[in-house]
Amino acid sequence: MAHVSYEASPAHHRRDALESLDTPLVPILRDTVMDRYGDHCVIFDADTDAVPVFTAHGQWVGLAGNPDAIATLIDIHESPSCCDRGR
Repeated sequence: MAHVSYEASPAHHRRDALESLDTPLVPILRDTVMDRYGDHCVIFDADTDAVPVFTAHGQWVGLAGNPDAIATLIDIHESPSCCDRGR
């Protein structure tokens, strides 16, 4: 009996034109500023004193009541007892 071998070749697809059906609206954030505090990101909004705080990887840290409370919130999040780390 003869041995038959099959070689796989990559599939090719050719596109001659690309048509955009609709362009999404891109929001413009005029009164919003994102800033970085070490490994944390904060978002300042001109409409409110509260400042959302996240880690650089996107984990929610909390809502600082005002910009002066950001450092305290980050210190609490980084403390060993926060969130029962190590369980």
